[in-house]
Amino acid sequence: MANSSEGSAKPSVLIIGGLGYIGRFLALYIHKNNLASEVRLVDKVLPQLAWLAPEFAEACSQDKFMQADASREQSLSRIFTSASGNPYAYVFNCGGETRYSQEDAVYASRTVELTKTLAAECARRKIPAYVEFSTGLVYKPPTSSTISAGGCTESAPLKPTIKLAKYKLIAEESLEQIRLEHLKTGSQGLTYCILRLAHVYGDYDNGILARGLCLARIYQSRHEELKWLYGKDLKVATVHVEDACSAAWLAAEHLATGALAPSAEVQDRIFNIVDSGVTSQGTIAGIVAEIFRIETGFANALVNAFARFNLDRVIDEINEDVLQPWADLLAAKNITRPGPISPFMEKELLKDSEFCLSAEKAQRVLGWRPAEKRKRMTAEIVKDVVRSYEKIGWWP
Repeated sequence: MANSSEGSAKPSVLIIGGLGYIGRFLALYIHKNNLASEVRLVDKVLPQLAWLAPEFAEACSQDKFMQADASREQSLSRIFTSASGNPYAYVFNCGGETRYSQEDAVYASRTVELTKTLAAECARRKIPAYVEFSTGLVYKPPTSSTISAGGCTESAPLKPTIKLAKYKLIAEESLEQIRLEHLKTGSQGLTYCILRLAHVYGDYDNGILARGLCLARIYQSRHEELKWLYGKDLKVATVHVEDACSAAWLAAEHLATGALAPSAEVQDRIFNIVDSGVTSQGTIAGIVAEIFRIETGFANALVNAFARFNLDRVIDEINEDVLQPWADLLAAKNITRPGPISPFMEKELLKDSEFCLSAEKAQRVLGWRPAEKRKRMTAEIVKDVVRSYEKIGWWP
């Protein structure tokens, strides 16, 4: 993206969850491209505890950071009062609970209440652009015909299969309720859009890809074949974190230019963000085999059937089998602060559900596309992820 030409014309930016995985990369993207006149990062976690790599030092510097809980109304005045005194033009909500398999109350308070509180404040202050990060897992798992047609569009049926997505959808719905409430009062309402993301990965990844890489390292050390549940054709939509950030910036610009009328429908405000690779389990298994030089395969139908009906037991057995070997690998390399990565598996990560999205609308309306070198997950990109772990001292 080209740099903005005049400092005075650049928007001031507020990033909630600014030290989270996406938040820090969004801050870095803005910093590298010199896009903002001012950036504030708000997070409950202190920078010293956020596992920040050296390249984030300037983008996430202490002078840009504010420790606060944005779901608490009493924090809002402090959060929205910028250092310059100018109002924020772009607000990005990268916050919310990102861990899987949490209690309902955790998602309700950390995801839904955060979105409601932030959105109401943005509506009150007439913020020109509010961008909400959500997940493509809000859709009903697609049929084979939907996958053949390119994946779920923004109008696909909604049926979250995991709790994290269920509460992200509730948060999404609250945005429209707040917008309509403000319109009734004669206000312009809430100027928002929603990004429904594929599985986000990249350097320092601590999500689904990280777990797979940790498992591969264990099986490499054992000289054993790594077998995956379900089939190689099971779709697991992906997008690189840097491309998710470029999409967020384009979405904010789209809002700030008035491209969405106050009367715009909900569907006009939602964009799927996914790479062009149609990533599957087979894709990832092949990459893992190439990088770690191990055999990979897939469980047979009998094992898969057992797993579907006994998933809790299967998860317990997997974790019992891999956690101690992972600890042994770390100890052998004298790694005492291993970072936020581990092979620990959770039930919601092993559901037999297709995840396939279409980003046609984001490409057509926002002009967004993943960078050519990241348009699909490749072995070289995943090698970079492993190198990032090595660089920061997380990798055995």
